[in-house]
Amino acid sequence: MKNRIRADQEKTRNFHQYTVGEMASLLSMSAPTIRFYDSQGAVVPHRDQENQYRRYTVVDGNYLIKMKELKNIGASLQESVQLLNNVDFKEYCEGFRKLEEAEEKRLERQRLLLNGFRQKIQLLESLDSELNRITIQRRPAVWRMDHQIEDHFLTGEKTKAARTEWTDWMPAADLSFLFSKDDSDHHLHWGFAMEAEMAESLGLDRQDSVYYPAASCVHMIFRIEDQVFLHYENLQPAFSYLKKHAFVLAGDILGRSIARVMGENNTINHYYDVWIPIQDEEME
Repeated sequence: MKNRIRADQEKTRNFHQYTVGEMASLLSMSAPTIRFYDSQGAVVPHRDQENQYRRYTVVDGNYLIKMKELKNIGASLQESVQLLNNVDFKEYCEGFRKLEEAEEKRLERQRLLLNGFRQKIQLLESLDSELNRITIQRRPAVWRMDHQIEDHFLTGEKTKAARTEWTDWMPAADLSFLFSKDDSDHHLHWGFAMEAEMAESLGLDRQDSVYYPAASCVHMIFRIEDQVFLHYENLQPAFSYLKKHAFVLAGDILGRSIARVMGENNTINHYYDVWIPIQDEEME
């Protein structure tokens, strides 16, 4: 199929011509961007016969405007050049339909991220009233992965790839800590967690993650000051609550980092919440 942009160039030899700087100014684009589009075949400028400088016409300018349109709806450079060059009407429509589908997926992703952002804002705004309050709550089912134990990042290739994916989903994903029920040394694990319903809606790759079903938990929001690492002992108020009400630990302890901010007298305050799964002693 004939290259449409090159075909148009043949018909515009007598049009008024602009330098790259003039075209950049007229379209509010940078000269390097225009030259880059030129190198990728998005425009085919004329060449000054004396010095070989690029010369652009209004047709080139309109192709550059179409490139901006396609970029705005999520088309890659390669997709944009293809749509502007070598497709017929049916393929052109199909191309736009595919871009629409991709944009709908992108917007849904942004909607879910916005929901996660709003939930974080609600949590932050509740700190004054909920700080140090201990309650029994139902923790939602979550998916979780480890990426750090104590002061060491996990370095496997799968972990590095998963870390990248999970961080791309923050704040829908939380920075999550864990103390294992079966670890008598109480090593601190850090990772990422996301409510299961959201993780499944997003199509999150959960291959190297652990599923934690919904569970009844002792829940506590707390603050520690001038302490780099969270320690098992920081959860003592919640453990005292368990003992007082004859509850026993029924699984791994999960929690999340909420905020790290400056406090009075140049202290650093770190806010967390924790979910400690429980069962009655009588049910053991």
